[in-house]
Amino acid sequence: MGRHTRDLRDACLGWVVFCALAATLVGCRAPSPDWNGTWKLNPSRSNFQGPIFTISVSGDGEYRYDDGRSSFTFRCDGKDRPTAKDRTRACVKSSVTVLDLTQKENGARTSANHWELSVGGTVLTVTATAFRPSGSAITGQIIASRMSGSNDFVGQWRDTSYVRRHADLALRLDRQTLHLSYPSGGQYVDAPFDGADASVYGPHASEGLTYSARMVGRREIQTLTKRNGKALTQGSLELSNDGRVITESWWNPGQPTDRGVFVYEKE
Repeated sequence: MGRHTRDLRDACLGWVVFCALAATLVGCRAPSPDWNGTWKLNPSRSNFQGPIFTISVSGDGEYRYDDGRSSFTFRCDGKDRPTAKDRTRACVKSSVTVLDLTQKENGARTSANHWELSVGGTVLTVTATAFRPSGSAITGQIIASRMSGSNDFVGQWRDTSYVRRHADLALRLDRQTLHLSYPSGGQYVDAPFDGADASVYGPHASEGLTYSARMVGRREIQTLTKRNGKALTQGSLELSNDGRVITESWWNPGQPTDRGVFVYEKE
């Protein structure tokens, strides 16, 4: 066999090996098709009671909402008060048990929140509406039970409807993007797998909330939630070997052992 023939054979063999290796790598990086579909939360296998938030009011009447991850203040005087560049928030308190918050960007409404206390003040219902430039508005509801306080909206509250809003999970993955939504809560995000921050949309998504994702093998996705660039929670989505269960975990970056866990089963 001549040298030219051997070189040609070796070159062809090398190209075949390279192509096979490349195909294997692409296949390993591609997410499992088992991710795609709709999933139902199994509360008995999950571990999360719902977030706690606090509402306080200063001596001069300024309210403050704080859930440990985000906070904001407002005065119920009906005025559009600046909150960020081109954004405003206004509050109207029509009675001791009802107030309405409206947020705008460049003068156009982006969201509205209707707060209403039950008789006796033990339950707070928040009806949130997100307005989109195109398409219909998205509405969701938070129901919280009072943990402390007895006057006005002031006190500590537990969001008892959080689990219900996350009762369903819908996923669609391609090679570049994670398309994730919680239909019961109207929340959704399209996050590229390169770890870039993607905006979270929905009636309960706070301003500046983002979500990023990275594939770790075919059956695990690492996630990071931020607000205005600050890390709020790290997390992961793990797909079982039989493709029938997704375990969603999340934790404060400074407290990795204190985790919330939702277990979803394929419908």
